[in-house]
Amino acid sequence: MTIWKWATAALVAATLLAACGGGTDRTKAQVRLVNASSGYAQIDWRVDNELRQGAVPYGETADYAEADPGKTNTLARAGSGTALLSFNPAVAERKHYTLLAYGAQGGLKQLLLDDNAAAPTDNRSLLRGVNAAPDAGALDIYLTGTADTLAESVPVQSGASVDAVGNWLTVNSGSYRLRVTATGSKTDLRLDVPTLALSSKQVVTLVLAPAAGGVLVKGLVLQQQGPIAAQAPTQARLRVVAGLADAGSVNLRLGGAAVLSNVTAPAVTPYTLVPAGEQAVVITVNGTALAGSSFTLTAGADYTLLVYGAPGAAAVRWITDDNNLPSDRTRAKLRLVNGVDGLSGALSLSVDFAPLADGLAVGEASAYGAIDATTTAQLSVTAAGTATPLFRAVEQTFVAAANYSVFLVGSASAPVGIVRKDR
Repeated sequence: MTIWKWATAALVAATLLAACGGGTDRTKAQVRLVNASSGYAQIDWRVDNELRQGAVPYGETADYAEADPGKTNTLARAGSGTALLSFNPAVAERKHYTLLAYGAQGGLKQLLLDDNAAAPTDNRSLLRGVNAAPDAGALDIYLTGTADTLAESVPVQSGASVDAVGNWLTVNSGSYRLRVTATGSKTDLRLDVPTLALSSKQVVTLVLAPAAGGVLVKGLVLQQQGPIAAQAPTQARLRVVAGLADAGSVNLRLGGAAVLSNVTAPAVTPYTLVPAGEQAVVITVNGTALAGSSFTLTAGADYTLLVYGAPGAAAVRWITDDNNLPSDRTRAKLRLVNGVDGLSGALSLSVDFAPLADGLAVGEASAYGAIDATTTAQLSVTAAGTATPLFRAVEQTFVAAANYSVFLVGSASAPVGIVRKDR
């Protein structure tokens, strides 16, 4: 072969190689890691102990990296050599995949998402849902017009269960309002995104990931072999504990809107959805407004607003609630909230004579403790320096995989105990 012919052949071979993806190794798969685990701020991904993608933050992804079929993969905290999860994904050479990491701290899981779906026809989009929020339970996904009510709508995907990848759905391209509810409910809203744009021939995976409180969710919109965009909730959940002495009543306005009216103590309201962000707060006790204030609510979080004390000198405390379910689903979570006016000593809580919380000052909530599921629990709340319990409950039921609060409210002379199942 002449030098000219050899050079021409080499040029043709190089051109063909570039057309096939440049220097990409055609014996390997292309995989990207998406971190949808709220329990791990950053995750490393390794193949046979070789780092492929490092420090991928929660809610984000990295570029595709080469992965060898048949090799052992591990996920770990960023910078740690200790594997949290080890697995062998079923990847094929010359194919693209998303490795979805999800689950709570101590319960990391992974799903392999196939990123090789054929694009739909003009003016159509492909969409599938993945529930990566274990504490949220099964979910329904709605795509509607902006003003359409859920009562008159049907979900595009029903019963999206954790650990399962939904089927591809073909929908008309356009702009939708995305809403997610608990399965079978039109009112238990978990996510409300005003605008979700789906363009012609777009292929999208909607990953539902945990929000801060454990009940609401956020959306991660993954374009196939493309970027990721977060769709955060715009709301938080709030309940009010009217813990005033002498049957005082509470009104609450948040951001100019009435949240509750004339709730007479003692009472614990259900959670309600309220706008997230900084909100003007106006609290009225027995018809008299307390000093005006504001509070910033984190999107997706749960809060308890405790109003306590004598009606003429009421106090207010915002409490952030952790409504993620117990990591051990065979047990329950329990905490104590102190809303008793005029006590000289801090409160303690015991369950079946074992201490669960102690040293709790007025206006404070204890950390959650794990307790066994039972139908015969004995609760006792005592104040430091006092032998007689302020509150007792016997034959108390606590079910597995549930959260509870014990509220002690009212006055020191007539305290009232309330046991509430939070979720």
